[in-house]
This record gives sequence, C-alpha cells and structure tokens, in this order.
Amino acid sequence: MTGSDRTEQFVQLITQYQQRVHLFILSLVPNRADAEEILQETNLVLWRKFNEFRPGSDFRAWAFQVAYNKVKSFRERHGRERLRFSECVMERLATVAAASPENIPAILDILQSCKEELSRQDLDLIERRYEPGATTASVAKAVGRSAAAVYKAVGRIRRTLYECVQRASRREERE
Repeated sequence: MTGSDRTEQFVQLITQYQQRVHLFILSLVPNRADAEEILQETNLVLWRKFNEFRPGSDFRAWAFQVAYNKVKSFRERHGRERLRFSECVMERLATVAAASPENIPAILDILQSCKEELSRQDLDLIERRYEPGATTASVAKAVGRSAAAVYKAVGRIRRTLYECVQRASRREERE
C-alpha cells in the first residue's frame, strides 16, 4: 500500500470514528475542554502510530485504547487539581463505553436533562467547579463560601445528578 493510500485510509477511519472517540473520552473526563485536549492528543498518536495499525483489525478498539491511555496520562499530569473519577470507576466507564459506544449520547442527554433540574445556584456552583483549572478553594473564594462548604455542596450536587441519571436510565430500560 502506498503512502497516499495509507493516508487516505487513515482519513477515512478517523472521520468514521472521530465522534465515537470523542464521546468515549467525554464519558471519562467531566470537562469538555479537557476532553477536547485529550482528543487532539489521541489523534496525534493515532496518526503517528498508524503504521502499526493492521488493516482489517478493529480501528475503533485501537482508537479507544489510545484514548484511554491518553486520559490516564492526562490524569497523571494534572494530579488532584480537578475532581475526577477514581481509577476503578474510570475503568468501568471505559469498559461500558467501549462495549456500547452508541449509548454514550443518550447518557449525555440524560445528564443534561438532570442538570436542567438543578437550581440556578447549584448549576452555577457545579459549572464553576468544573471550569478548567478551577479548584475548590478558588470556587469558594469566588462565591464567598468556605472551601469545606463548597466541597460538601459539590458532593451533594454530584450525588443528586448521579441519582437522577440512575432514575432516568431505569425509566428508559422499562420503556
């Protein structure tokens, strides 16, 4: 296969799977800006290592593995500066998302609906907390509350969102 044929094959595959890879990353990283950064890093690795990809094998599975590794690398680089899933939860999410990537948009839609049920104050607080570079202390200072109060409130909001997503998912399963 010539170099231009390989380039064309890469462009075709990346175009076909780009949205799924992006949704996969979003299922593991709560912040869209971080997910975009990880997607770009993933695309670079996929391009640089495309000569290692065996034609006829599962490009989606390979791309998801590269993306998963990039998410782990991102988490290591950024340490505890952001709220994040535990390693165990992240692995389970990755397994579920990789097994059924078609469910990711529905889950994100449910999460968006649940966010709309939050009070304006809670929505503002959770959005501030997940801004790139935000810390509990910086959010506390911005909203005039103690870091402990913000930490507790964010935990409560996350539980509320989790329970809402669980209820909506169970409703959809019954329908």
